[in-house]
Amino acid sequence: MTSSGNQIFLSYSGEDSFEASLLQFAVEKLLEETGVSVWTYERDQNKDEKQISKCLKEKIKESKATIFLASPTTMNSGATQWMELAYSDAFNVPTYILLHRMTYQDLKKREKGVPPLVLSSQCNSAMEWKNIGLKIGKNLDNRGSEE
Repeated sequence: MTSSGNQIFLSYSGEDSFEASLLQFAVEKLLEETGVSVWTYERDQNKDEKQISKCLKEKIKESKATIFLASPTTMNSGATQWMELAYSDAFNVPTYILLHRMTYQDLKKREKGVPPLVLSSQCNSAMEWKNIGLKIGKNLDNRGSEE
């Protein structure tokens, strides 16, 4: 389990769990000096948890940032991810959208069913993961110096 000190919540479709685990490892390695932990359902969720929805909500609320890994699977069956995105927005958790195996044009084509928050956000190619990780790290450093 991860601690919630400098926690980043990673939202992803179950079909993208392999890619999410690689991203989790890479971001934790990249931001090792800040003590960041990237929370994922696959690694960190207690499988005996009776109220998983409530737990996800709390983990998002405790997070310093959310990385939303959007893929074609998200578009087809991403109800849980859309809920996680809504929680992140409601709790004012900075959210970074990474497009995996799709482009912004793909999103626009499927505008119906895609939350306006996603369409109005800056979406980045998954290839930009490192830049997003560094941006989150910089924001964590800035928050740390303010406290």
